[in-house]
Amino acid sequence: MADSFGLLFLLTRRFEYITDSILKKDGLTTKQLLALIVIDRGFDERPSISQVAELLSTSHQNVKQIAHQLERRGFLEMARDENDRRRWLLGVTKKNQDFWDSREQEHGEARQDLFASLSEREIRHFHKILTKLIGGTESIYREAKESGI
Repeated sequence: MADSFGLLFLLTRRFEYITDSILKKDGLTTKQLLALIVIDRGFDERPSISQVAELLSTSHQNVKQIAHQLERRGFLEMARDENDRRRWLLGVTKKNQDFWDSREQEHGEARQDLFASLSEREIRHFHKILTKLIGGTESIYREAKESGI
């Protein structure tokens, strides 16, 4: 189990490094990409900064900083919540969609390269395992968060 724990961290770091190198030419980072994916696909309605921070397991301030960077680039819109003026709601723009659509072939090939050593069956199984791990860590994550770690 200890080896799997270490390998998971190594894999995460390697994937982030590779993704950062692919996105570098466009002036983007893996963290910005993940934020855009979560904002675009993680909610039924425009999420607040706090909701995105919660899903990404990071701080409100970190998401706010990423959101401002993406807004300046035209990938994201930030708007005050009409019901609670303290809250900022986030949404992706048409420019964001057009950008990713124009790079789908390149990024699709990069994703395929990352998983090239696995069969389709192994990829499906890997996805099931990751989903199960995420679900299984939910209560541990909540406890750690509540304890102020």
